[in-house]
Amino acid sequence: MEQGIAGSTDEALSPVTDTATVGARLRAAREAAHLSHEDVAQALKFSPRQIAALEADDYAALPGATIVRGFVRNYARLLKLDATALLRQLEAALPSGPAEVRPPDNMGVASESRGLRESSPLLTLSLVLLLAALLLALWHFFGPTSQRTGTASVESTPGATSSAMPVIQNPVVSSVAAAPAENAVMPPPPPAPEATMSTALHFSFADRSWVEVTDANKRILYSGENLAGSQLDLSGQPPFDIVIGNAGKVSLSYGGKPVDLAPYTRAEVARLTLE
Repeated sequence: MEQGIAGSTDEALSPVTDTATVGARLRAAREAAHLSHEDVAQALKFSPRQIAALEADDYAALPGATIVRGFVRNYARLLKLDATALLRQLEAALPSGPAEVRPPDNMGVASESRGLRESSPLLTLSLVLLLAALLLALWHFFGPTSQRTGTASVESTPGATSSAMPVIQNPVVSSVAAAPAENAVMPPPPPAPEATMSTALHFSFADRSWVEVTDANKRILYSGENLAGSQLDLSGQPPFDIVIGNAGKVSLSYGGKPVDLAPYTRAEVARLTLE
């Protein structure tokens, strides 16, 4: 494949008019080099569908202006084209407004709502245990008086009537019951939630970027966009599969040690696995 790529030069643009779009120029150069979408996708680490979208100038189907610029730059270098000229033409074609950074279509649903759903059973259990402890305390202090006071009766003496004598409340016991419940046995507190694992991954963002992290159980720990100046801490069961957009603006540390993203970055997207 390298020989086919090396044979592509700027002359491959000869069938294309000066008014041709960036995508048309890239497509003409690829076809002149006898390369398929799959060949280019394998070299650039993008999907064939994204290659086709770029050649069709369908920027809305691609993950943001920053990613598209890196995409075009690497594609031009692969085909031995003038990347500077293509990028200049690309700027006029990209939608105006602040740069947009979004994850690829296959990134899945952000895990924030999933984390909320997973924590609901634990929250419900804690509330039930707290309510049970409160009811036990109320029963202890405000339950039937037979549990807290003693009673005494006066025995009948010879010649006394056979009618039942009134029950006399024991004043000693009553005073004990009325005393502050300093020595009362309180119910045990509800069990504390299990301690979470120590933080394993730390991200710092110098610019807008999206991140997806999957743990050893193929569970998405996080998937979403992060603003400039923000930080993100994650923990889970390694190995971690990580995808980072706009990777040049992101710093990553694993277990307190910095991770160099440059060897894993293609077209501004870093893909790596941390054991």
